[in-house]
Amino acid sequence: MLCSPAVADRYTATRALSHVGDSATCAPLTQRVADDREHIYVRLEAAAGLARARDHAGMAFIQQTLQGQYLEHRLEAVMILGEILTDESRQALTTVLLDRAQHGEIRAGAAWALGELQHTSSVEALIEVFLELAEPIRIEAARALRKIAANTTASITAKLPSAQDDQRAGIAWAVSRSGRVKVDELLALLVDDDARRWVAYILGTQDQQACIGQIEELRRRDPEVYFAVTVLWKILASWVHDLEEY
Repeated sequence: MLCSPAVADRYTATRALSHVGDSATCAPLTQRVADDREHIYVRLEAAAGLARARDHAGMAFIQQTLQGQYLEHRLEAVMILGEILTDESRQALTTVLLDRAQHGEIRAGAAWALGELQHTSSVEALIEVFLELAEPIRIEAARALRKIAANTTASITAKLPSAQDDQRAGIAWAVSRSGRVKVDELLALLVDDDARRWVAYILGTQDQQACIGQIEELRRRDPEVYFAVTVLWKILASWVHDLEEY
């Protein structure tokens, strides 16, 4: 199929071979990468296979594509990196995410891909870009942080006290959607009025029945935040919540 005149056949064959993980596939994949007449998607899939096999030529081609002139090629390279479960891939994506010379769409794609890899070491970079002006970057970084918080042991909540305002918003959203909210961890975050508001938001967006038995300590320590949480629960449980007009 690698010799088929149809791009779809060559792409399918290359993608399948790139996941085999056998050193015997390196030679045909290297040929696909080296053929500058080949479709870029085929070449990138071949490069991904080489990268998984720890062949330097694969990551070198992906890095080269990330610096190319075509945005769609750069975006495809970012998506490919999100499928390569190596630390080298994570480092490449982090570099793209933090590179302000890169197009915003490419940086947002890098944030998404870091969420797919779910490395706990990506947390700092994702929080850092919550300060970006470009909303798509912040949105994808928040979604990626939620995935990491939901599927790893990363302690995202501990980052909130030292974070800036926009960073706190992203952290709070990710924690609230992670399904791993622990009331005792949130009690340590009540360091100032702004942090108290975000703690109220995190708890107030949780299932009331799941949390009601855990917040007695909150009522004792901070009655105002406790009151705010119960108000949020009442509002969000009301039949008028999310009521739409026609």
